[in-house]
Amino acid sequence: MCDTVVVVPEQGPVWFAKNSNREPSEAQFVECHEANANAEGIPEGLPEAHGHARILMSRPAWMWGCEMGVNEHGVAIGNESVFTKVRVSKCGYSGMDFQRVALATSRTADDALEQLIELTENFPQGGRMLHRHRSFRYHSSFTVADAVTAWVFETAGEYWAAKRIQGVATISNALSIEDDFDRIHERAYRFAKDQGWVRPGEGFGFARAFSNRTITRLSGAKVRRACTARSLSGIVDAMPRHFIRALTDHGEETPGRSWKYEAPCAHASWLPTMTAAQTTSSMIARLDKSGPTVWATGTSSPCLSVFKPAPFSPLLFAPRPIADARFDDREIWWAHERLHREVLADYQRRRVTFAEDRERFQSACLEPRVDPEQVWREHRAHVDDWLARTREIQTTRLPLLTRLYWSRQSKVGAVPTG
Repeated sequence: MCDTVVVVPEQGPVWFAKNSNREPSEAQFVECHEANANAEGIPEGLPEAHGHARILMSRPAWMWGCEMGVNEHGVAIGNESVFTKVRVSKCGYSGMDFQRVALATSRTADDALEQLIELTENFPQGGRMLHRHRSFRYHSSFTVADAVTAWVFETAGEYWAAKRIQGVATISNALSIEDDFDRIHERAYRFAKDQGWVRPGEGFGFARAFSNRTITRLSGAKVRRACTARSLSGIVDAMPRHFIRALTDHGEETPGRSWKYEAPCAHASWLPTMTAAQTTSSMIARLDKSGPTVWATGTSSPCLSVFKPAPFSPLLFAPRPIADARFDDREIWWAHERLHREVLADYQRRRVTFAEDRERFQSACLEPRVDPEQVWREHRAHVDDWLARTREIQTTRLPLLTRLYWSRQSKVGAVPTG
């Protein structure tokens, strides 16, 4: 489950922002890969990603593909799971694989769209897509943007539709393109009609024909999409803080208490609808003709974290091995996740112990001449301080089943408690 926003103004830079929402003990790392290194570890059978571009991306530790990324030419791509009536293959490739190939080989958003179309039509979507729930599979939708152009690209198996973005566009785990597409697979309508998915007397819409409405409804996609759209409505001169506000929105729910995933900033719980619904990484990109500027949390729970400048530096964001990562206190992702789980025990009271410090540090990180290496190092030090403050609040207000759920998750990831 994810939420992605793209803003294409009449004048000025294009903006891209995404929350990656996945399983709670699935570490996700910000990495920078050189153009000539993107073929390393690529899933067998995919075209080699010998690219034109250095990539800055956020990648789940165990997979080759990425949840979101920006290349040095200013192409940004984020993908989301969508649930369709088309069968997902047991063997195949994930949308995360597709988008890393597209990032490595594209100089413009239009290039990336063509690459995604080619991959979607010629390679099956399927295989392992989640860290622990390995049988859960889905198709993907994508937002693709550069400093001039942006697209929403949605798939259902080999079938697809694409829509050019003007103004604000948000996607949240649901097919959204109906008959307003700019491009579409040449056989999409005929296939849907042959399957009986186009009702007599009803016009063809890609989402209406191909969407699995039951799972889509359970994902809370409609409510989350409305949240991000509402957060960005009426903005004239976009700034990073507008997107931080959208990505940290909890709606009307207390974190960890909802039975359904209905806010962009997600915190997992024991309920079946929420076990794979935690925000595990967040990214914002300003796509300007002079070059991209990126901010990333490098952590889960953006509401408790800090968006920091993320330059295209393989030294600062060194690639990690593709592995089933477990707790490592040297990694900011794991250190922050330990803090996050402590705060959840009594979110409202524990969060305020460091809220003012966090806000001051966030403001400093958005200054134009800040030293990226220094603020990433400072954030890691702040996490230890904030954890100590959090533990001064001894109460817990989590329901019993939620406490048991998080106890189990801490064992799975070998995350120290107490």
